[in-house]
Amino acid sequence: MAEHALGVEVVTPESSSLFRGPATALVASTSEGDLTIMAEHAELIGDVVPGVVKIEQVDGTILDVIVHGGFLQVTSGPGAAIGLIEGVSETERTTRVTVLAGEAELLTEVDLAVVETEIVEIEARLEGLRGALQAMGPEDEGLRDAEFNVEQAQGDLDRAELRKRAASEKRS
Repeated sequence: MAEHALGVEVVTPESSSLFRGPATALVASTSEGDLTIMAEHAELIGDVVPGVVKIEQVDGTILDVIVHGGFLQVTSGPGAAIGLIEGVSETERTTRVTVLAGEAELLTEVDLAVVETEIVEIEARLEGLRGALQAMGPEDEGLRDAEFNVEQAQGDLDRAELRKRAASEKRS
């Protein structure tokens, strides 16, 4: 592999490595805006906001990964991408991007019909939870649990809507 290569790894708790390999670029959204990372990028650590991370593979194809938030680290230097790019030596200057996401999935694995059904079910569950929460008073013993359940369901809905939006955009 030529010098100045880019190696990318997307890691989640569920999968040791959702993607691992060489790339020409990675595009992610951060709290400070969109970020494109290519070989020889400056080193950094930052957040990744929920959205689609685009990985341009060496053959020119784009791999879309839905990320529900997380962090990324860019390391550049001799041997930085060892293990991600075949044939890289410890002396070759390379760049490594590691995306650590709490939840992530390949866009190609999202079934739009299934996601739409999930959204309807989550919205119904959320409505029921909010109704139960409104019926509680500030002194009720289960108030904290009810608030937690509403927050959890809202997070589930946000993730499902992101998956739907990403899959819908990809189809059009």
